[in-house]
Amino acid sequence: MPKWKPARITRIQQRSPTVRSFWLELPDREVLNFRPGQFLTLDLPIGKTRRDGWRSYSIAAAPNGSNQAELCIVRLPHGLGTGFLFDEAQVGTEVLTKEPAGVFTLPEGPLEHDVVMVCTGTGVAPFRAMLQDRLGRESVNFHLIFGCRTAEDILYREEFEAMAQQHPNFTYTVAASREAVPSTKGMETANGYVHPIYEAAYPDVKPGVRFYLCGWAVMVDEAKERLLKLGCPQAQIVEELYG
Repeated sequence: MPKWKPARITRIQQRSPTVRSFWLELPDREVLNFRPGQFLTLDLPIGKTRRDGWRSYSIAAAPNGSNQAELCIVRLPHGLGTGFLFDEAQVGTEVLTKEPAGVFTLPEGPLEHDVVMVCTGTGVAPFRAMLQDRLGRESVNFHLIFGCRTAEDILYREEFEAMAQQHPNFTYTVAASREAVPSTKGMETANGYVHPIYEAAYPDVKPGVRFYLCGWAVMVDEAKERLLKLGCPQAQIVEELYG
């Protein structure tokens, strides 16, 4: 089988002023199988060499029995890859992709530990896929801590608020750094950044908790350092870096 597969954009949706969802269809199959938390690598027509066009994006929704995947992508200033996707790509545009890959996933089988998900921006994408897949069939607690700048930057807000109202084992907390965002029935909020939230909620890290970190390297590195200072064992920290 060839390493690269044809893919076609079937839908585009604006999620925030700088973020869009792109749905990709792989017409060489009827069902796209992957584990929530994995990513797709695209070969985009940019740069001087083919390798210049390789970009990896987390899949933002759980498998649904179709041959499509949703990618949640932020436009980067002067980014060649996102410049192509936001300015040139449209419904019907064809690109190449590899099979889903990555190990930033939850353990298979029933979970035996609570899950704390810490992310900023589009780092929420793999967590959304995990929650869609596992929240309704697990008895452990899930806590999603999402960082952004303003209310209009909160990705998938209504969906996560609904999850929090439907599932008593799910807590949804948003940290907004540039404006005050009121709390709602399904969403707890705080001003500032994500770090004080998990430090206050988990001052004594217990063996039954795993921290999953996803986002830009600066945030993930700082969160890992702070958790280690709290006494969290390295084995209870799982990370995925962007950039």
